[in-house]
Amino acid sequence: MATVTAQMVKELREMTLAGMSDCKKALDAAEGDMDKAVVILREKGLASAAKKASRAASEGIVSTVVDNNNLGFVFEVNCETDFVTKNDGFQAFVSNLQTLISAAKPADLETLLNAKYDATGSVKDAATALVAQIGENITVRRFARVGSGKNFVTSYVHGGGKIGVVVELSGTGIESQNANQALNELGKDVALQAAAMKPQYLNEQEIPAETIKAEEDIIRNKFLQQGKPEAALAKIVPSSIKTWFKEICLVDQLFVKDDSKSVAAHVSEVGKKLGINDLKVTSFIRLELGQGVEKKAEDFAAEVAATVAAAAKN
Repeated sequence: MATVTAQMVKELREMTLAGMSDCKKALDAAEGDMDKAVVILREKGLASAAKKASRAASEGIVSTVVDNNNLGFVFEVNCETDFVTKNDGFQAFVSNLQTLISAAKPADLETLLNAKYDATGSVKDAATALVAQIGENITVRRFARVGSGKNFVTSYVHGGGKIGVVVELSGTGIESQNANQALNELGKDVALQAAAMKPQYLNEQEIPAETIKAEEDIIRNKFLQQGKPEAALAKIVPSSIKTWFKEICLVDQLFVKDDSKSVAAHVSEVGKKLGINDLKVTSFIRLELGQGVEKKAEDFAAEVAATVAAAAKN
């Protein structure tokens, strides 16, 4: 059986907000497997849907670029410490990437990395040079492009680069409304919604069938453990899945500025006022800094002591 450490219990606690003892028991039952432990806690009704992103702790900046209100880009540049994000060289690199992206409009991350940065080489070369200059690992880790060039696109960056969102709205005749202040405000509101409420999908049609099946199993097992009869689950499970859709799908979420209606309903209402009867959210990308990156747990005091000890020997 795998050894369950205090750090693992702490991590599971931060992910799920379940009690420490419950986290320890779940990890023991899962033989140290974090994902299985999350499922165990959720089946017991002791945790909400945990996201692996909550374990991420990489530093850096998420930035966005919107070109002519009809094409959007979001990218992430990572470094090892928050201190480096304030470095003039790092900030200049991010700014230059914004200018390059606006001009070159790369299709994907590989194209961006291979794009000409300056006379000395590509974006990848510039990042390597920055590593030598600053002394920390610098990587352009993620990049996404949103929009066909015909629809309306806007963006929102939260927390000085902790979260970046790009949103695309579509509808008949929308290209003539790009400068409309009401449409711009709507786009910003939807982007703000995505930043704050962390939707995982645009709508339920985007959710993989196996993901829905796994959630149905968790819900079923949770209610069976609560003593609900099997016959009752035929109504309980579909109802719970619908509630789940409203939590993880952007257009189904309650609108943060007016929770009497969904995001889709609010977008439709504004569209009708603008004369765009089929206005809807077509796509969105939300990047959160460090999402999916595991940060090594370190004892900073021990690290400092080791550094001092090593210096004393020299």
